[in-house]
Amino acid sequence: MTSTQRLSTLLSLTIIWSVLTNTNGFSIPPSTASVAKVPINNTPLLRNDQSPAFATTRSSLSSIMLRLSANDTTNKTDDDDDSSKKKKKGDSIRSTTGIRPSLHPTEINCIAEALMLRSTNNPSIDIDVATSSEPLQIAITAGGIAMNAIDKRNSDKDDTSEKFTMEESQTISGRVVGVVMRMRELEEVLVKRVRGVGWVKKYGEEESFGVLRAECNDDNNTDELEKKLAETIKINPLFRMNRAECLLGLFLDTVERPKLELLGEGVAGGSEVDFIDADRLEVLRTVE
Repeated sequence: MTSTQRLSTLLSLTIIWSVLTNTNGFSIPPSTASVAKVPINNTPLLRNDQSPAFATTRSSLSSIMLRLSANDTTNKTDDDDDSSKKKKKGDSIRSTTGIRPSLHPTEINCIAEALMLRSTNNPSIDIDVATSSEPLQIAITAGGIAMNAIDKRNSDKDDTSEKFTMEESQTISGRVVGVVMRMRELEEVLVKRVRGVGWVKKYGEEESFGVLRAECNDDNNTDELEKKLAETIKINPLFRMNRAECLLGLFLDTVERPKLELLGEGVAGGSEVDFIDADRLEVLRTVE
């Protein structure tokens, strides 16, 4: 496991630690919330008093995180030596401006991959919170998707591709895990907001949001709709990418940015939704 993989895994496990103790993820409990300063990603995660039900899971997570930390310390020197020998890559013009490439394309691709995995209905892959009783395994699967994408980018021999920094890698991993762990909840919000805007139905623009028209009807057979949605996600890459974009946009707007603003924190590249056109973004931000 590379240094980037270990750091990303640590971040994913830290996030799921918060998710396991708070069903709303990053939302603040009414009066018992406390902010735990976590060095990873430089972003505080909220922690509530733990119930006995999570004692075993907490112990397991602690052991995993300690082992990963130990491995990272042991191999840090080797990783640094290897990276120093490699030719510096990236867009020379961009590098002179100090402007870093957007993280969102990689995040969207990862979320689209998670949607594809879910649509296969493979019982051996824990990726759907609606069908799995193992939230930790879902987080590990999502973190693995992100780590593979990060490693692919960082090992790219194309000199125009800049490597992700440590902070950027952690941000990508955290967002992918965050969206996947809230996938069903975010999808409900997406359908509700698309359904609530008249012009979308009038002009048949549901698929530009990655939503089936049938999802916007209240009288659907749930099983049949799930099958149709899974099939559309598998065979229609544009539909899949549109859905991934909108889910990420909703996550940034409703979860990440409000929480970071409240805590006075920030992440690499910021939390602006600058990858969705104005018309669709207006729909996503329409609250009934």
